[in-house]
Amino acid sequence: MQRLTARARFNEGLPDDLASQVVQQFCNEHHERYLFAFVYGYLGDRDLLRVHTDAEKYLLLAALNLAERVAFVGSTTAS
Repeated sequence: MQRLTARARFNEGLPDDLASQVVQQFCNEHHERYLFAFVYGYLGDRDLLRVHTDAEKYLLLAALNLAERVAFVGSTTAS
C-alpha cells in the first residue's frame, strides 16, 4: 500500500504531459498490465477514479492494491 500511495503522490504536481508519460511508462512495465487496465476501466466506468467521498477513496485504494498484490505474486518465481 505504501508503494501505491507513494506512486500517486509522485504524480501530484507534475505537468500534465510529464504525468501522462509517467503513467504510460508504469502501465507498459506493469507485470499484470491487462488486469491493471481492467481495474482502471472498471473503476472509470463507474466514476470511481475521481474520488468524491472517503468510501470511494478506500474502494479505489483497495482495488488498486489488490491488482498490485496479484501482479507481485505473479512476478515472483518459485525457488
